[in-house]
Amino acid sequence: MVSSEEKKKLQEMFFLDQFLKLQGISPKSVDHRTPPDPDFLIDPDGRKVGIELTALHIRKTKKNPLKAGESCTDKIVSEARRIYFEAGNPPVLTTVVFSTRFVPEKCRRDDIAKLIADQVQGMRFQPPQVVDWRPCDDENEKSLLSESIAFIHARSVPEVQMARWSVARAGLAVSLTPRHLQDVIKQKAQKFEGYKKCADEIWLLVYSDRKQPSQMLSIPSDFLLDSVSCHPFAKAFYFQYADGNMIEFSAGPEVAV
Repeated sequence: MVSSEEKKKLQEMFFLDQFLKLQGISPKSVDHRTPPDPDFLIDPDGRKVGIELTALHIRKTKKNPLKAGESCTDKIVSEARRIYFEAGNPPVLTTVVFSTRFVPEKCRRDDIAKLIADQVQGMRFQPPQVVDWRPCDDENEKSLLSESIAFIHARSVPEVQMARWSVARAGLAVSLTPRHLQDVIKQKAQKFEGYKKCADEIWLLVYSDRKQPSQMLSIPSDFLLDSVSCHPFAKAFYFQYADGNMIEFSAGPEVAV
């Protein structure tokens, strides 16, 4: 079973890959580091560039109700993926939408995970086929799967590394503000001295996964780039997955917020 630390590293690698593709950067190597180093060390053009990566949540508190609500469904889908692959099934990228009738506090987590894995396995598609499932496809619409899940989307992929299983969620986007980013930059700047020991320059990559309600931010059309300073980082980026929107901030004096 994948540990929480291993899952975190896989997620970080996924978002870094998405960022590098959008930037057109093809480093010769990508080294996943551990503190006090930055998260990644890359060599895009003969230089050593450290990249510190962090998710931006709407509410940055220890008890984030939106994030806590996501935990149960994430664990179910993670367990479903484990069951699916341990059975020797081919790699598939899978998105699960939970029903509005699903109640995390009362759910039979292990049973639902097994049902999701069995359902995806039963789709039996061939590359590059895409298969969807809805409760109406179930002969017994009052089954535990139909009561808990509103939609399953599965697409065959050539490699296990591409076989990401995730939960799609609806939510209301919150406008990104300079304060959102400046707070993160300020927090990460406290660790900058440790970061710079292993690289020629340090970048900060702040991302939000807009499929998660706790990260559903949107960039307003009138957002002012000069309202944010990425000091002391050489560059700072804000990247939105999965719409691919990105803004970049250059080094400069600190901005009071």
